[in-house]
Parts: sequence; structure tokens; C-alpha cells
Amino acid sequence: KTDLTVYAWTNGTALDQDFKKSVEAFNQEYAGTFTAKLNFQAYDQYWQKIQLQYAANQPFDMYYWDVQAYAHYKKGLLANLQAAVDTSELSDASKYPLDLFKPWKFDDANLYGIPENIQSMALFYNKAHFDAAGIAYPDATWTWDKVIETAGALTKKSGNKVTQWGLDIGDLGVWWGIQTLAWSAGTAFFDKPLEPTKFQLDDPKVAEAFAFVQDLMWAKHVAPRPDERDANNQAGGFAGGVISMAPGGTWNITSYQQMKDGWDMAPLPLYQGKSVMPYWLGGWVIPKESAALTAAETFALWRATKFQDQMAADHDWIPVQNAARESDAMLKGMPDGFKAAMAGITSAQIGDLYTSNSQKILDQVFSPNLDQLFRNKQTPQDTAAKMQQGATALL
Repeated sequence: KTDLTVYAWTNGTALDQDFKKSVEAFNQEYAGTFTAKLNFQAYDQYWQKIQLQYAANQPFDMYYWDVQAYAHYKKGLLANLQAAVDTSELSDASKYPLDLFKPWKFDDANLYGIPENIQSMALFYNKAHFDAAGIAYPDATWTWDKVIETAGALTKKSGNKVTQWGLDIGDLGVWWGIQTLAWSAGTAFFDKPLEPTKFQLDDPKVAEAFAFVQDLMWAKHVAPRPDERDANNQAGGFAGGVISMAPGGTWNITSYQQMKDGWDMAPLPLYQGKSVMPYWLGGWVIPKESAALTAAETFALWRATKFQDQMAADHDWIPVQNAARESDAMLKGMPDGFKAAMAGITSAQIGDLYTSNSQKILDQVFSPNLDQLFRNKQTPQDTAAKMQQGATALL
């Protein structure tokens, strides 16, 4: 089939418009050979519809990756895309960070997804707040102790009410964010991201990381507690100028471009002397029984190769191609600290968990226990022990 339907979830007006333009560009380049059309789904309906199509033996032509698709691989539903990749420049180690693609080699040999973009984490900060306080901006030398000290200096109060928080825990409030602290301390939540054989949340260094984040909100109270975070979010959070610093995913860059205050980003602060970045791949999977296999492979490879320069210029996603990611077009209009924040990407660790029931582990074990931790209703040690027990039982 030469008519290709590209399925993805909606990411907001700006990103969706850029996506539509890219499909138009593909259709112009491949006029007379392939025709692609875009079908957006709301994320909360996306995976349900994919499951229904598989159940009806009418899988989508191709669809955008998230970890739920690993369960489709485990059921033998995804196409092996290594042969297609081998015929393209996507296999060139001088042009692409091939080591970062290894987590998508689910059988340890072949790619079952075609990556087109890469995301990570950084420390975002409000330049206006720093300027007003006469404090130098964060850089790669900053430790979390320095962040805590600075957060106290940036916090403002009106009576007993905090009107400006120097720090929010940001994505340290998500399992993959807090795991970066465990990585820096020399451990991890599980022994390997692809089909782990054991969880290691009982490592004392994990409880130390839990205690560190809990203390930011409770013992030290330099960051808002959960109820205070809810109120801050209603007031706009970091983008609304309520927060001075927050660790977060690089996918926030697009939305932060609309901020009234100037803002920038820096590498994740050092924890116990080290900083380890997480990363995630964005890209495409194609059902083995896709009715438009060749067209789908062509579209995915086009996005990962020829379209990379335009992706850099659009600033909506961070290109996986080295030259595009480091190009003047990518850096132009980006915050000054973008290059420094992304400098460690080639040594980053994948921030995912690949098991067929990963969502169950994350939803039923990780998330509720971390919520109890952040609400100060559970000790770091109890949180680690319950997560270890619950995750191991589901593994």
C-alpha cells in the first residue's frame, strides 16, 4: 500500500502544526510514490485504539513509540527494522549516537524502532529572579548543595505566604527523575532497563536519594510540598514565574519559549560528586503486518535523516542526528545553556523500564509509593522496601 496513515498522539498546537508541515514536506518529496496522512489521537485513547486494531487483525500502518509498544514486541507484533536501517545513514556511527540506540535492540541484535529525536533532563532557571538577587547563573559546576543554598536566597515571602519559591522538585518527583540521583550515587532501581532480572531498590543509596528529595520539601522546606505545588501549578509554576529553579525534561523547552521572564538551562547538578543524564528516544514502530510496510519505513527513515535539519530549525524536538543537534540552526533561538546542558548526552543512561508489564509496575508500585514519600506519609526506607517488594512480585 502506498497510501500511508501515520498515527501519533497530539502534543499541543505548535508541535502538531510542525508535524503536519513535515508530512506535507514528505508528500512533496515522494509525490507519485507515497502519500502520507496524519492521524492524531489523544494520548489517553491512543494505546487503547492501537490494541483494538491489533485485536481486529488490522494494525495501524505505523505509530509513534512509547514504552507500551514494548509489550507489542513481546507478543511478536512489531517488524524487525534493522535491514531498513542498515541501508540508510542512520547506521553511520560518525553521524548518529549508535550506542544510545541499543535499548531498542530488544533481541540484542536488531532495531525494532526507528529513532528520530532524543530528549533528556536539565536544570531550568528563571534569569530575572537570579538577576534581581544578584546571583550568578547555574553552570556545570553546581552541586545540589549549591542549589539548596541558592533556593533559600531566591525564596520570597509576603507575611507567612511564599510568593516565589527558589526551587521546585520538578521531575525529581517522577521515578526516572529521582533515579538520576541513584545513578550518581553508583546504583539504579533495577539491574538493567531491558528485561531486568532483579530490582535493587533495597540498596541503601536508593533510600538516601528518596530522603534527599523528601527533605527538600519537608525537613529543609526549600521546595514546595505537594499541596503547595498544586497551588503553584495553578499560578503557572515555573513558566508563570512562581518558581526560580526546577529540574525537568527538555521537552519543556517549547512551552517555556512563551515565558515573559528570561529563562535558561544548565546541566543537572552534581549529586555526591557526579551528574548522570537520562535520555529517551522518540521515533517509530511498525507492525509486522502493516499494510504499508515499505511506505512506513521510508517515512520513518526520512524523518530520521533528511528531515533532521528542519527538526533542528523548528525547535520542537531535539534531533537524533549529531550534526543537526549541534548545528547553528538548532542553537539559534535556544537558551544559552542548551549546548552545555546537552553536552553529556552521549554518556547518558536510558530512563525507561522495558518489560511487558512495565506500566503495571510503574502505576501500581512506583507512583503510589513515591506519592506517599513526597507527602511525608512514608519514610524513605519504607518506600524503598515497599517498592522493592511490590516490583519484584510483578516482575
